[in-house]
Amino acid sequence: MQVPKINAFVRQFTDWMTTEEAQEYLPYWETQANWQNHFNVEAKDLAGSYDLALDSKTNRRHYRRGGYDPKRSMLAIMEWEPDFVRDAFRDLFSEDRDLEGRIQRFVFYINELFNRYRDAKPKARIPTHYHDDDYNMVSIYLMGQYPEKYAPYSTDLLQTICTNLGAKTVPPAADFPRYTKLLQTLQPFLSDDEITTKYQDVLRDVDYQGESALLMFWFFKFVEQSGMPASENQAATRWS
Repeated sequence: MQVPKINAFVRQFTDWMTTEEAQEYLPYWETQANWQNHFNVEAKDLAGSYDLALDSKTNRRHYRRGGYDPKRSMLAIMEWEPDFVRDAFRDLFSEDRDLEGRIQRFVFYINELFNRYRDAKPKARIPTHYHDDDYNMVSIYLMGQYPEKYAPYSTDLLQTICTNLGAKTVPPAADFPRYTKLLQTLQPFLSDDEITTKYQDVLRDVDYQGESALLMFWFFKFVEQSGMPASENQAATRWS
């Protein structure tokens, strides 16, 4: 990736952080805090733990919108076969295992469990489990469990980031491990004191306050929305 392009975006990002558009993403931090406070894969009431953990009082669009409701489907199969779901989460959160393998197995397990659930409960009015959604829900679970390492994923976002920041290659398909590596590799670009101060000022009391890869995700969303980077002069004046 091209450092001048990254730096140009960083300069614009500093001012964007305090805009209403930017703060629409804060519910991710709220969900991250709730997950840290409530989710326990070993909880006797796994569904209850999950229900409290995957939550946001301000905006739920990252896990419930329109006909998209993966939380409802996961609660249904958790209440039906909690131990199998527990095993799926244990495997997903096992950091000593290959990341790509973990996320693919998790989606496979949930798909199999949901198919069995529908066979056992043919009158259940839940059309799908939604967890084969380009790893979005898997990334939210990982984001909650390991805040400093993972952030919400989409292949479109990864491809746009690689394009706009001048990467030599753009992944043609889903590549969650590469996305996760980018979150860590580019983090030093956001270590400026001004960014750090604004970041802490913007976070609300309900939001996760610790080190979080969501800061880099936030930057990625800004880059995605901004298009190609402005020139050096434009970068200095665009938000003045």
